[in-house]
Amino acid sequence: MVRVPKIVPWTSTEEYMGVGDSLYSDDAGERRRGVAIVKAWRARGRVPVAVDATASLVDMLDADTSRAAGVTGTRLRHMYAMAMIRFVNSIVDLEQKGAYAQSMAALASRIGMPAWFVELRHACTHEQIPSLAVLRAACEQALGWLGDYYWKKQERVMPADTMDRVRGALLAYKAAYDATRVTEEQQQAEHAGAFNAARAALAELLGVMHADAVRLYVVPVLLEPGLLVPEDKRQRAKFPDCAMPAGWARQWGGLFRLLEETWGATLVFEELLGGIAAALAPECGDAGIFAAADSAPSTSHAAMLVAWVRWILKKHYVPGGESTVSIGDLLEACLRSLGYYSRAVLKAVSDADPTLKRELKPFVDYMGRALAALVAADAAEAKAGKGVAEFSEQTLQDEERLMQERLKEALGGAAEDEDEDEAMDVDAAGAQPAAAQTASGRWAYVAQDAWVPCPIGALSDGSIPALELPAWLDDVPLHATSA
Repeated sequence: MVRVPKIVPWTSTEEYMGVGDSLYSDDAGERRRGVAIVKAWRARGRVPVAVDATASLVDMLDADTSRAAGVTGTRLRHMYAMAMIRFVNSIVDLEQKGAYAQSMAALASRIGMPAWFVELRHACTHEQIPSLAVLRAACEQALGWLGDYYWKKQERVMPADTMDRVRGALLAYKAAYDATRVTEEQQQAEHAGAFNAARAALAELLGVMHADAVRLYVVPVLLEPGLLVPEDKRQRAKFPDCAMPAGWARQWGGLFRLLEETWGATLVFEELLGGIAAALAPECGDAGIFAAADSAPSTSHAAMLVAWVRWILKKHYVPGGESTVSIGDLLEACLRSLGYYSRAVLKAVSDADPTLKRELKPFVDYMGRALAALVAADAAEAKAGKGVAEFSEQTLQDEERLMQERLKEALGGAAEDEDEDEAMDVDAAGAQPAAAQTASGRWAYVAQDAWVPCPIGALSDGSIPALELPAWLDDVPLHATSA
């Protein structure tokens, strides 16, 4: 069964929960901030009616508290009445289903809304508007009802160490399960109590978590070595068949049932497929064809993840029928990523769906040829790299010495043995080294008192020296060649 993505105006669950905290804050400035964010969400659209109603009621109470000059009591009553009418209508109308309309009172009773809210809405619409005191009390109680019936159900206990807590609970569950797999009946009875306690602790932890916890915490931990992926590499699946090790999936049946009871099979296994796709087929450029990042799984780890894809498709995917999971996101991620692992996932999907197999075959074949070409190119580059000269400090020194000897020979003069830095030093008296007796056109040091400013590249007397090197130097190789 295809699960349609839900479009929301907030960017993250943290932003969404933060707005709820702001709307119910004791600080007036924080409440105004929450109302302003909801107004921005309204511009984006798709704001839940409970969030919109909460912001409207909070805005109304704050406007009453900081009443501006000239705002009469009658005007406030009408503003309160409008806020309450919209609150009741927007919440109750969500329950109006079926071919025949039901009464507002019946629908309100079904969702636990106080009956007097409906009566107040009726009075504001068709009768005399109640007093300001009644309307204020109704607005405050409506906020309390929204907090109990909506916002508190959205809350989740997510401390900073949530990942560690989830990992610890899952590892404790697995250890307790492994302990029950003993042959002696007495030991089985002893470990059964510990297993039930571990399962109850895990169920309690998962029960207080939001559905986003499946993607953020549960799936990443399950895909680590030691849980769904065996710690021992010898027990893992192997390419190219990626067959699930015998009996390995059976021991996780109880955990999967617990996760399904908490969040439903569709959410659990689609998020699990999404986590596997993110690990095996990330958005990669030139990082590599077998590993797109430093955190990419090892070969045996990847083979085990592909084996789980095969298992999930076998258990929860029906080609052309009502399936528990949708594979659209999985296919998109693999088709966008050229890699050995993503190709293995596409082959697993092809084996599970004969219709998709015909459609995916050109892509799988192309990816195979592209991967083979990349491997061949890498091998050729590595082979060609073996003939490149390797430089070391000694070889550079030898080459420098060779170039100095050739320069001496070309210029026809005796080269100085001292280093250039030493020749440029100035003695304590500040005197410059004496000018060297050189051939015509060569550089020479000029006495400090005789130097005058001159253009760059010219001598102090305005002449331009001959800096050309002999033509025969053009044919001298930079590196010595062996005979």
